[in-house]
Amino acid sequence: MSTTPPIHQKPLLIFDFDGTLADTLAVGVEVFNEIASDYGLQQVGEDEVEELRKLNTRALLDRMGISRLMAVKMVARIRHKLGKRIDDVPMVDGAEKMIRELHAAGFGMGILSSNAVKNVRRFLSRHDLESCFHFVEAGASLFGKGARLKSILKRERHQAPAVMYVGDETRDMEAARDAGIHGVAVCWGGNGREAMLTEDPDFCVDAPEDLVREVMAFVEAGNQINQVLR
Repeated sequence: MSTTPPIHQKPLLIFDFDGTLADTLAVGVEVFNEIASDYGLQQVGEDEVEELRKLNTRALLDRMGISRLMAVKMVARIRHKLGKRIDDVPMVDGAEKMIRELHAAGFGMGILSSNAVKNVRRFLSRHDLESCFHFVEAGASLFGKGARLKSILKRERHQAPAVMYVGDETRDMEAARDAGIHGVAVCWGGNGREAMLTEDPDFCVDAPEDLVREVMAFVEAGNQINQVLR
């Protein structure tokens, strides 16, 4: 019996969740400010958010005086608190249409997030989008997405040139690079365009409709991982 991986006509699209599909930036800042004093940290003012979005993940943690260990502990608490408010989190404008268009076009899609599985599935169910995704992997560690992406490649039997990871933070692009797959940077979430470009993503888009256009063009051109469109 042959063990040769199947040839996929279209890339597998793996999406981050927070900031990429779910507009969690405002509630995320709100939750952070609620627990900041417990870690001896300063709260983030509304006027600071845009400046912080210009920093990559490591620079952001340094700026705020957060060690990696502290970050891991804080993410767990934020994840728990966010779960209680997930029904109040809106979808990114245009993201639902984007998902439905890509699904209708025959793209395989999944989610890899550091959020909790129940939060992600509850959100998708609220928007009637669960059937659009082949899998949901959540609970990934803050800097552990690269290894999880490699595991997904093996399980889904996709070769790296046929996979794209779509995320809104610089660490998402680092993870894509670590896994040897295409990184698609969206600039509407945790990090803005200035920060995302520092990771030299394969694609950098400003709106969900731009992502659909770039992905469709990529497929039509039949490009491989080192022959990407801008």
